[in-house]
Amino acid sequence: MTAVRVWRGIRFANLAHPFAPALPVALGEMPLDGGSFGAAPLQPAIPGVDLGAPTSADCLFLNVWAPADAAGLPVAVWVFGGGFEMGAASAPWYDPAVLAEDAGCVVVALNYRVGAFGFAQLSPHGGSLASAHNLGLDDVRVGVEWVRSHIAAFGGDPEQLSVLGSSAGGFLTTALATSPAAPRIRAIGCFSGGASRIVGRADAEAFADAILADLGLAEDPGALVTTDPQRILAAQRNVAPTLLAARNGIRPEGFGVAIDDTSTDPLVPRHPMEAVDAGALRGTFVLAAAAVDEMDGFPDAAVGAPDDLAAAVAGLVGHVPDGLVDEYAESCADTNAAWRRVLADYIYRLPAARLVEAQRASGGGAALLEISREPGAPAVHGSDTTGIFGGGTAARDEVVHDAVIELIRTGRVSGGSVDDPLYAGEPRPHGVLPPHALLKTWNGVPRP
Repeated sequence: MTAVRVWRGIRFANLAHPFAPALPVALGEMPLDGGSFGAAPLQPAIPGVDLGAPTSADCLFLNVWAPADAAGLPVAVWVFGGGFEMGAASAPWYDPAVLAEDAGCVVVALNYRVGAFGFAQLSPHGGSLASAHNLGLDDVRVGVEWVRSHIAAFGGDPEQLSVLGSSAGGFLTTALATSPAAPRIRAIGCFSGGASRIVGRADAEAFADAILADLGLAEDPGALVTTDPQRILAAQRNVAPTLLAARNGIRPEGFGVAIDDTSTDPLVPRHPMEAVDAGALRGTFVLAAAAVDEMDGFPDAAVGAPDDLAAAVAGLVGHVPDGLVDEYAESCADTNAAWRRVLADYIYRLPAARLVEAQRASGGGAALLEISREPGAPAVHGSDTTGIFGGGTAARDEVVHDAVIELIRTGRVSGGSVDDPLYAGEPRPHGVLPPHALLKTWNGVPRP
């Protein structure tokens, strides 16, 4: 067993105020091993959820794990998920030490701002909010730039850099890699999050203005920077939709990566899929993954229970595509099961397949990984975590872990076409469309 060293709570950026851009901080003296995690991003407290550290607006810290004798090793940066509203690099359900040992790499887990502090598009108001667009994404960019500049001190090679993310972290990873402001990234791994969850500029700005209105700051938006953070969290809770169909529909509502093409320093001037189609990731390998039962990990309150599947689909995508409703209704036990399957495919599985298809068509490298069930273990949202980091006992965990290790070590993964994806778990369950059929069924239906 290889000893793994850890450095916790390394500051990579400062903030002038909670809605200011991240200001990079140089490493300075080499920190001592160990230490404590830095503050987690501000977010509503959830009973029973341990973030591993207290929350604060001042949260731009990262943590590093590396084999004791590390020198010139590949580097993996982890971007946590949490619906753009929660999560932390210090969360105890990740164990980067196992991944660092198994892959022989340096692992970095970094924080970014979430909720209104990271994804309220407030820059049109100018003044102290002039840079408040995609701040959470910019935090990730600044963190990855910090890693490229300083990871050699921890035994990593910045030219062998991979970025991995799950759910919101996966959406952010793809948006970062396709951004014109992106640092060079050799490979990305997007789990349950592809080149999607992109909010149109006008819709993102309207959502931010709704938060200001709830706070009574519509006429004085600059006062937001000194407003009690708990009031801001309450306001975003009042305004943000709870249904996943609203958050991920044809016009996404709520927090997400926003088109910011009119900003003076845009991070996302066009939809990431447009960038992929144009070859923006030709020099970056893409591993995209999704689970077959993504929705089964979400509560009914987030999924909804429509009486009319066709009406629900029309609300999700703006119309009822030919044959789509019959495809799902005939393969599922009831309307609720069909609706969960529709959402799983539209929100997570479709973007993964489209990303791999587009990346390969543009001349870049890509692999698609499907994550299926194990006996007693459904393939729900987040069920790939033990596979990504290691330590899982299911056979599918080993397949996922091996793919992640190959990506980190070599900058690519063998196989994994849309027609013949990599597969982790039991045979594809009845009613689950294979990726090539998924693309055909949803052909022509936009997924923002």
